[in-house]
Amino acid sequence: MSLRRILHTPAVLLSLLTLAPTAPSAAEPPQTNVPYVFVAVDSYNVKQTNQFEVTGLLLGEGTPRTILFTASTTSAVDVSQHLSRCDRMALMAMNKPGAYRFEVVKGIYSYEFSCRLTRTAAIPAP
Repeated sequence: MSLRRILHTPAVLLSLLTLAPTAPSAAEPPQTNVPYVFVAVDSYNVKQTNQFEVTGLLLGEGTPRTILFTASTTSAVDVSQHLSRCDRMALMAMNKPGAYRFEVVKGIYSYEFSCRLTRTAAIPAP
């Protein structure tokens, strides 16, 4: 084996280890009144009738995170209808990565949360 090949092998291994995906972290509960703005949505998982989990890249962060949102089902509010709207927004964000920002905010009460989808500014072609 040549010296050039020997020197090249560790560099290749190091680059592969650096680029290897990390294991997904456990879902974390959201903080109250903190907007979670996802610039890329990797997955959207409906856990139960009143829970959904979003995995993706948050604005200003470099590592994907998983946040588990829970809404109360005992209130008079129709949570399922509200959650289905969030479902559609998350799917749009997943369909066109980087084109939208998907934001979820948990309110003070367990039935309060909001979802918002905003289009990001178009990047001019070179």
